Amino acid sequence: MSRLPRVIADLIRFWRDLIRHPREVILVRAHHQWRGAGFIALVAVLVVAGVPGFPSAALLPAVLLGGPSWLIDLAGALAHGLWVKDRLWATVECPCCCGGPDDEDDGPDPNDPTDGGGLARDIEAWLRNQPTRTH
Repeated sequence: MSRLPRVIADLIRFWRDLIRHPREVILVRAHHQWRGAGFIALVAVLVVAGVPGFPSAALLPAVLLGGPSWLIDLAGALAHGLWVKDRLWATVECPCCCGGPDDEDDGPDPNDPTDGGGLARDIEAWLRNQPTRTH
């Protein structure tokens, strides 16, 4: 069984997820680093700098390849801004924001060593109660 290259598999998965879960995918895209815009900007700089192999016609493929990603990033930034203000998709959770602008999960974490409990404190207490050996 042949495997697809990682880049192609990621693109297929992205478009599949965009069709299945468009709201979540768009919200997640607000957390990306604008890869489509960066790709277009890189090609534009290479064209302006006159680098051999990058004529002005190279901008068209760059826009065709990076443009859809850039548009989804823009839509994600706009949607995420509205979502944070509870003006859009109040029932949808952003996977990157862990439950929403205020998920009301402010309780102490039992495994956090700074809250006075948890595994780290138990180990520390056990170590303090162990007899020390002196030779």
